[in-house]
Amino acid sequence: MGLYQKENAPKGPAGSGALPVVVKIAPLLSEDVILFPAEGVDKTAILEQLTAAVCRKAGQDPAAALAKVHEREAGISTTLDTGLSLPHARLPGIDGILAGLAVLKTPLVDPKQPELSIRAVFLFFSPDKPGAFPLHLQLLRGVASLFQAPLIEKLSAANGPADALALVRKSEG
Repeated sequence: MGLYQKENAPKGPAGSGALPVVVKIAPLLSEDVILFPAEGVDKTAILEQLTAAVCRKAGQDPAAALAKVHEREAGISTTLDTGLSLPHARLPGIDGILAGLAVLKTPLVDPKQPELSIRAVFLFFSPDKPGAFPLHLQLLRGVASLFQAPLIEKLSAANGPADALALVRKSEG
């Protein structure tokens, strides 16, 4: 079962194929999947740590999930100019969204785009099913909209996972 429960799943009008209007990010997170990596850790290590935390919570194979993330990351960079890195992959065998967040106290240079600094990493997995693709796209949009520079700055000053989760909840309203 995913961290994104069916009762919380956004829906467009019945039969419309429309994307949901709003995807709430905070319900996808919990304190055990919000990490504050040590200074000097590289992006690869952060992806390993986040994937392990998310998979541990969801009972998924971290090696298989990490391979999917690396496969996706081999393409274009998922780092935005806001300081958010948004690695993601579609996984078979899951029913909902699995997600985790890493907050960096010190910015990290993106290895694929050295002109961009990473301040936060929001990793997520979505089901590898055709019907789940609209949710996957909507989540990409929702995360990119929520994690703008002001929130990322506040997260960088957070005092741990509980504080970070409260900031995300407050930002979503």
